[in-house]
Formats: sequence, structure tokens, C-alpha cells
Amino acid sequence: MKVLLVCDSTYYRYSGGRVVRYINDILKKNNEVEIVVISAETDDVEWDVFYKENNVVFIPQRDKKRYTISNFLFTTKGLDVFKQILYGFTPDIIHFASFDNSKPSKFIIEAKKCGAKVILQPWTMDFFCARNYGYLNDKQCTLCANGNYFNALRNSCISYKSIFSLKNRINLKRASKKADLFLSSNSDLDSILLKYGVDKSKIFRFPIPFDYTSIQLSTPINSLITEDYFIFYGLPIACKGLDALYNIFTNFVSCNLKIYPSTSLELPKKMSNRIEIVNGISWNNGLKDAIVSSKAVLIPSLWSTSTEYSLCEALFLKKAVIVFNVGVHKDIFKNRINAMVVEPNDFEFFAKAVNELENDTELSQTIGENGYNTLLEINNPERINSLLLRAYNLNKTNSI
Repeated sequence: MKVLLVCDSTYYRYSGGRVVRYINDILKKNNEVEIVVISAETDDVEWDVFYKENNVVFIPQRDKKRYTISNFLFTTKGLDVFKQILYGFTPDIIHFASFDNSKPSKFIIEAKKCGAKVILQPWTMDFFCARNYGYLNDKQCTLCANGNYFNALRNSCISYKSIFSLKNRINLKRASKKADLFLSSNSDLDSILLKYGVDKSKIFRFPIPFDYTSIQLSTPINSLITEDYFIFYGLPIACKGLDALYNIFTNFVSCNLKIYPSTSLELPKKMSNRIEIVNGISWNNGLKDAIVSSKAVLIPSLWSTSTEYSLCEALFLKKAVIVFNVGVHKDIFKNRINAMVVEPNDFEFFAKAVNELENDTELSQTIGENGYNTLLEINNPERINSLLLRAYNLNKTNSI
């Protein structure tokens, strides 16, 4: 089988790039695979052997100067290159990993024209949203999922000056109807896809894969002593729920919190002195050991975003996690079994979960072990391969 992967990145530091690499490694054992990256070349191309060992073509689809004038113009040259790949490689499957508003709609239309089966895989839960957010009035928002972007204007999500920028989203929604299948990682995403207009028979359950086989541990997981702090790490942006942690650790608990942001961050004023921000630390220069040494990892996303790599890494390191009951968490976790699961915005119960793990080492270890087993079960390479082949060969059989 010939498979063309179309993605945003193959960069080894980006979670999206790591997902694509894992899918590629699994598929190419028994299939012919080529990769198209819809972006400019990244700085790892010069030295990373991945690019020499795989057929990777970069297509910067937008001219930056023209992009400032119109949010939907695409580079004709990029589409021509894409056509050359389609009709030169002649794939059986064209897998868009991922599917979001950055994808030019004409790429999807052209993919369908060449006769291949077109698979779209949204990674984020806000791919339809006019402001890439998916959250309004303290709850998940899907008002624009049906394509009615007047909702975005009515709720001041965008200004009338930005209305031109909606063109690609409208075209993308129209083009997506031609796709053969959508890969959905969780039941919340299923609901969003149905509102988007996707037929239920075209939705197939497939996780956002995490390649635990590539993680190297210099120190055995159980050899580090647990220290007196909880940890949050990752992007310090609204959808990750950092404000919720500020509230909880200032007003509800007396435990210590360490925040390891992936971009520089300053602690807001009037926060508890038990909250510490540690900037400039990455996976290989201290973050990994800091995670292992923590009492638990906090994943406070208040609405459905996507499967977070920080969650997967924490589970792999056998750390107990505390999560809100949204998105993929609802499908894979059971409270006090493989995670501490809290209803969204219930800060008191979140604080109770923190205090319980603070004082119950046995519960924390049990949850960590069970979470580790859950991760390995979901992301086993043989299982991922089997699911991909089922999806690629599916003939309108509903699986959700």
C-alpha cells in the first residue's frame, strides 16, 4: 500500500512532528510511505538522519507578504508541487495528519481528484473555531462548528475587519465533505465532527499516537526520591488551565507547585509563595528528573483540547496525574484507578485530589502504575498499525 502523509511538521521537538514520525515508522515496515510537510524547512533538516532516510518534501504554501493582505490566498507553486507528488507517487491513501484551518482547501480537493482514499485527522478540538480557541463563557464552545461564523461576529470572537480571514475555513469545511474518513481520538471530538457535518459512518476511533519506544531513560524511574511538590509543565496558555492552578494553589491547598513552562513565564502578582516557576529547563536538562521526583503531574485543561504530550510523558514515567473530565480523559481514565479525575471547574474537588495524593503514597503509586499500563495499551505499535490498516481499508463501517 502507498501512503502519503500530509502534515504541519516533522520536527523532532514538536509533538505533532513526533506523532508523524511514529506513524511513519510503523507504516513503512510493510508499506511505501512519503511525507509532505506544509511549511518551510526546519533547522533540523541539515543534521537529522530522518530526512535522509525518508521521502520528505516541504511545501511552504503561503507567501508571507500576500498572507498579510488576505488570510486565504495560497501559493500556486505549492499546489503545483503537491500535484506533482500526487501523480508521481500515486498513493492509495492520503492521510492528512493533522487536519485544521492551516490546510489549504484545494490540497484536499486535489487529493480526492487523484483517486486516493482521503483520511482527515484533527488533532485539536478547535479546528473549526474562528479564533482557534473553542471556549466561551466558561464552557466548551462549538457555535461555529456548523459553519455559521456569524456566531463568531455576534460574540465578538473576531471583528468585522477579520471576516475575510474566514474564507479558508468555509472552503475547508466544504472540501472536507469529500473526505472518506475522519480519525477521532475521543467521544467529545466525535460530537464536534457531527456538528461539523461529518456523517457518523465516516468517524473512526484512533488515538493521537505517542511513541514511548523512543524515550530513553538514563535513570531508572523508581530510583529517584519523590520530593515535596506537584508539577505542571508545557505551554503556559489559556487552554492548558494554568489560571486554574494559580487559583487552586493560592486559595485551596497548602502544597507546593512547580511550573516548568516551555516558553518564558513570570508569576502573576499576589500568588502564593508556594508556587515556583522554573524557566529554561527542557526534557534532557532536568525536566524529566523533575517530573519523576514530583508527587504528581497536573493536567488542568478545563475544556477539550487534544491528547497532551505532557500527559503521555507523565503516564510513561509512572506518575499519578490529576485531570479534568474532558476530552480524551473521559474515555481512558477512571477516577482513583489510573488517574484522579475531576469535573471541570470543580476547584475544591481538584484541591481534595491534590491533598489526597500528598498524603497517600500507596494510592499515588497505584495510579501511576495503572496509568503507565493504560498508555502502553493504547500506544502499542502493533495496535496502532492494526488500527491504521483498519481505517485505511474501512468501507463506511461505523466504529464509534
